[in-house]
Amino acid sequence: MEIIDFRYLTTIVFTSIFGVFGIYHLLSFLVLRHKITLYYFILIFGLTLHWSLSLVIKGSHNDQIIFISNKATLTTAMISTFGLLMFTKSYLNISRNSHKTLARIYKFFVIIIVCLPVLHILNNIITKIEWLNSSLVMLAAITALSTALFSLFSGIWLYNAEKFNKYYLYSYTPYLLASILYVVAWFSQKFYNVDVGIVVLLTSILVTFQLILFSILVGYKYKSIEDNTIKIQVEANNKLTTEVEKKTKHLQIAKQDLEYKNEELEKVNKLKNKLFSLLTHDVRGPLNNVGAIVEMIESQLEESELKEITKKLKNEVTDRISMVNVLLDWSYNQLEGVTLDKKLCDLEILFTSIKKEFKRMADDKGIDIELAISCRELLIDENMLKVILRNLTSNAIKFSKKGQKIILSSKCTSDIVEIGVKDFGLGMNNDWQNISENNSGPTVREGTIGEKGTGFGLMIAKDFVKMNGGTISCKSEINKGTEFILSFKTATNEQIAPQI
Repeated sequence: MEIIDFRYLTTIVFTSIFGVFGIYHLLSFLVLRHKITLYYFILIFGLTLHWSLSLVIKGSHNDQIIFISNKATLTTAMISTFGLLMFTKSYLNISRNSHKTLARIYKFFVIIIVCLPVLHILNNIITKIEWLNSSLVMLAAITALSTALFSLFSGIWLYNAEKFNKYYLYSYTPYLLASILYVVAWFSQKFYNVDVGIVVLLTSILVTFQLILFSILVGYKYKSIEDNTIKIQVEANNKLTTEVEKKTKHLQIAKQDLEYKNEELEKVNKLKNKLFSLLTHDVRGPLNNVGAIVEMIESQLEESELKEITKKLKNEVTDRISMVNVLLDWSYNQLEGVTLDKKLCDLEILFTSIKKEFKRMADDKGIDIELAISCRELLIDENMLKVILRNLTSNAIKFSKKGQKIILSSKCTSDIVEIGVKDFGLGMNNDWQNISENNSGPTVREGTIGEKGTGFGLMIAKDFVKMNGGTISCKSEINKGTEFILSFKTATNEQIAPQI
């Protein structure tokens, strides 16, 4: 009786020890969230349940409870075995990528360990075949021992794979001895009815010792994993810092190169501005003077062959002056950039100014410029509008025949102002119309008396209309004339009677 009491007492003590270790590792898992601590908790949980069933069997006088406890020992043993198997696999970093064969064997063991308790429970509840029950118990004992031996083999096989693998073997020795002793004691008691009290006590001591060693080992393993993670993070941060510094250096070099190129571009633009300034003062001025001199000579000559030559010379000079004016307008747009100076523009005054400016050119071809003003005012950059109308009116005169007319018009609705320049001359084909619509390069085209037109004026007109928030459209038919319509949004329109 005293021996029974002593065994009962030792079982309580060791069960309590296992329970404390289990709670500790459960809390560790909840804090650290690492699967090694979870699997180790499952191992200890299975051991605690297994030893607790021994207490129930020894301390209970209820046959039904004793029967159920006996049947449950297989399940608790498989829980411990499963925990050991998964703990070893996780600790030794066994995976399909690194150790394919070992991973397959571990998977095979897991399937057996899961299936055995399920079959055992189903047999006890449904079929109740005694020989099947005994076979399953025997197979469970063999599986537990095989798992312990295979875990040892895994540790030996991967001894040098990682730093802490060798410590796994050292810590695993007590558990292996305990497993062998326990299985041998179980067989001895089952088949030979041998008293195994001292063996169970020794097994409990070995398992407790192993729990202490494994707990220490898990702590070092986790610290190693944490240190390795920190090392990887530091290396990644250093690599990222190096890449950022490298990219920053490249960006600084690119920025310096861009600043240098911008400075060079600014110098080139200043040089271009000077060149066009020279055109303004040193080319356009003398050309105007030449035109005036030729006109004076023509007026004093009688009808003769010389006067006809002088007339042609005057037309050539006029064309060249017009081309220089267009080039200067274009340079103003392209080189310096344009700052809009929008203000309320009196269209009647502006149209009258354009008509006076082109009076001589129109009179030479007997062309009448008519004004049809229905909308007096428009909010726009006045200088740009002058350039637009100057280019369109010049083109209209060039491509009109003698005795025809040109109409400068304006009309408005509640929110749109339309300005039109219409002639009844040669008209344009599709290819020529594309110059104004697609900004294609200048193409030389002759007017009705041989005047030269390049298309530059239409390009500039389109750009200036767009900059003022408007649109430009063209209606044209060969030998019927051309009409350009400029459309601008505005809220300040005033309707007046048309003037001609």
